[in-house]
Amino acid sequence: MKQIIKIKEQYGSELHTRQMIERMAASFNPEDAYLLDMSGVEQISRSAADELYNLTHGSMYVDMIHVEPFVEKMLSAVTLGRFLPRQHTAGDMPIVQCDTISSVLSQLAAS
Repeated sequence: MKQIIKIKEQYGSELHTRQMIERMAASFNPEDAYLLDMSGVEQISRSAADELYNLTHGSMYVDMIHVEPFVEKMLSAVTLGRFLPRQHTAGDMPIVQCDTISSVLSQLAAS
């Protein structure tokens, strides 16, 4: 039988950090199944969504229901990002070697 976890009641309507999801996962028994009720969770950071992806696609059985539109969009963006090749744009910033904190400070002051 799945245990239903009402996320808003335990963690609030905004999930801001990866650590928040890691703490939630640490409280789960790997032998059990969980159903995360996302009702009322209106905001999620990309890092929290990424960690939630890890949780729902990992070795434990964790699923979600009642996912709000913004949260669904962020989870979709994270999922899509996992399967698309990374694109790096070439910048015109030079790479500067800094061996000491003083040289870092000098470079920052010159910027």
